[in-house]
Amino acid sequence: MKIVIGIALALFLTRYANACSFAPGYQDFLMAPSIYRKDLKPEPPKISVKEIRRGEKGDSGMCADAGILVLKIDNFKLNTGYSFTVDSGVVEDRIFPEKYIAPVPGSRELKFVWLDRASYFQEPIQLKVKVVAISLGGTESQPSYVNIKDPGRPRFR
Repeated sequence: MKIVIGIALALFLTRYANACSFAPGYQDFLMAPSIYRKDLKPEPPKISVKEIRRGEKGDSGMCADAGILVLKIDNFKLNTGYSFTVDSGVVEDRIFPEKYIAPVPGSRELKFVWLDRASYFQEPIQLKVKVVAISLGGTESQPSYVNIKDPGRPRFR
């Protein structure tokens, strides 16, 4: 009887063993305008690329096909949100959300995950991204730009 239960449990759990999940590397930024608070215009964000990891051939259930981009906010201020828009360049999958976001509490970084395909070959990435900071009251900063580059992996080595 123990063997039957063990086999049934193993079969049941393997159904979920291939799940791939990433904790969001950012949170939604919710504005809270108030007539009682003086709303200052945020300074343009200073963003730098901390890390780019590309997808690779492997088990997609183990997230091998995920691309990961980590951006660091060098002049981070509390109660500030950010929007990201691709100004030039092409991406096969959406990297940036279409809303204002902020780092998770205790962080100055934003982590973005996209489907980068499970392949040993990867197209180069060359993006110019417009970044705008926004205050709690909804006042936007002047835009700044960050260049995101990755040489990819050639088809033949």
